[in-house]
Amino acid sequence: METIAKTGFLVSLISYGAFWFLDILRPGFVARSFSVHLFLFGAIVFGIWWGMTMHEYANRPWLQFVVVIILGIALAVLTWTFGEGLHALRVLLAVLSACVPFIVWNLLRS
Repeated sequence: METIAKTGFLVSLISYGAFWFLDILRPGFVARSFSVHLFLFGAIVFGIWWGMTMHEYANRPWLQFVVVIILGIALAVLTWTFGEGLHALRVLLAVLSACVPFIVWNLLRS
């Protein structure tokens, strides 16, 4: 069961990324046929199932750190992009939003 759940999660996640990327390159290419978010829903369902059937957990702090850095950069860019009307607070909010994943990661580890 764990192998099926893992395979379903990885296939759904890769399919979501690929179809979403194709829809960005050519808007409507995929969205006219079906919703790309169906693959995201499948990835969430299979991910929960995989998490419930997993017998052995391997802690990989370097991978967690990489994900936290990527999320921090993404949040800072989003805050900077959508914060045009904030003028002077824009830099401060971008820095604070970049720190949020690090804070959450440290709270989850403790």
